[in-house]
Amino acid sequence: MFSKTRKRLTVYFTVLIMLFLITFNGIGYLLLSSYVYSTQEKTLRGQAEKYAEEQEHLLEKGKPKEKSKNKKEGHEKDGKNDLSAGALRTFFVVLDKGGRVVSGAIPEIEHPESFIQELTAWNPRQGDIRYFTVDNPKDERVDLIITGRPLSEKGDYIGMLYTGADVSPQKAVLRQLMSILAGLSALFVVLSALLGYLMSGRAMKPIVEAFDRQRRFVSNASHELRTPLAIMHASLEVLESEEKSTMQPFSQQVLDDLKDETRRMSSLVSFLLTLAQGDSPANQLAMETFSLGDELTKLMRKIKPLAEEKELSLDLDISSDLPVLADKERLLQLTLILLDNAIQYTPKNGSVTLTAASEERTLTLAVADTGIGIAPELQEEIFERFYRVDSARGRGKGQLGLGLSIAKWIAEAHGGSIRVKSVPGQGSTFTVRLPVARPERG
Repeated sequence: MFSKTRKRLTVYFTVLIMLFLITFNGIGYLLLSSYVYSTQEKTLRGQAEKYAEEQEHLLEKGKPKEKSKNKKEGHEKDGKNDLSAGALRTFFVVLDKGGRVVSGAIPEIEHPESFIQELTAWNPRQGDIRYFTVDNPKDERVDLIITGRPLSEKGDYIGMLYTGADVSPQKAVLRQLMSILAGLSALFVVLSALLGYLMSGRAMKPIVEAFDRQRRFVSNASHELRTPLAIMHASLEVLESEEKSTMQPFSQQVLDDLKDETRRMSSLVSFLLTLAQGDSPANQLAMETFSLGDELTKLMRKIKPLAEEKELSLDLDISSDLPVLADKERLLQLTLILLDNAIQYTPKNGSVTLTAASEERTLTLAVADTGIGIAPELQEEIFERFYRVDSARGRGKGQLGLGLSIAKWIAEAHGGSIRVKSVPGQGSTFTVRLPVARPERG
């Protein structure tokens, strides 16, 4: 029980760490990329203004000229030596009124004519920024950032200046940085899971010790109470057989009440002892191979008088002998609990049906009744210890609120599960699935 809780706590802690790291990395990437792009755009706009002053002067004279090699190199090295603008390789292209390239140069890319046409189709306002992705002759992707600026003389439009830069190296650095962060985050998640497992174990140690002390106390108390309760019950039986004929009606009623309460206390002690054994780390199951079909037939024969008292129809539907490898006593106890519940909460003239079948190695037991049913919001809670639906499963019917808890423990101890489907006013079906079925001998 506590091992599942420890694993669950570890999973919750790990998931929280993962969400934190994902959020941290996402916000970090957004902030860093925003800073990088804004710095690149600012640098590019400043470079564009420098080019514009030079090219307006040349276009004015009608003598546009190519940049010298040294000047081109100087332009390509403009920018600070950091992630945002380090080694920012800039270029420019000048188009006159007719859309002809009159000055500038672009990087080596595939299909430069198409790129020039795309630039010509774009009519930016001063300071506008646009990103392009193109291929170079080596079939590598190149990321370009372009800004456009109209060139004018005395307010008259005389051409368009496009200034750009290759930002592929900066984007590559960003991708590498995020890859490194992702790898470190994955490592940190693994370490967090290990740390969470160790921390949850240490945090739960006092709880486990307290629960173990409580389990031992319940077990010891149950053992100690069984003998005096048995003596009390036997003494009441003797008293009833010898003195009942001479008792007053009131005394007889008191004697009957004492017998009922003694039986109830004996049942409670037996249930508590069963749960204490179930809470023990050691496996308390005595596994054996037997025919479940025969045992269910005997069980139905024993419980039939209870159904007849309430004029209920009690039916058994089994497909075969159903050989199983299980704890016979516990499996029959589980079935008896479900049948007893069904009989208790099914009104007069109703029906209770026990179905058993196997498929491959899975045994399916189902107890269906036409009783009062259970509200949907309570169908998980009824398996908790001492839980009763007040309007139906109350003390008035002598129930202790432990039967379904024991049934759940028995099912889970066999590696199986128990589920309930119910509609208030129409009835309930409890279904148990256990991996205990064995192939029948041919």
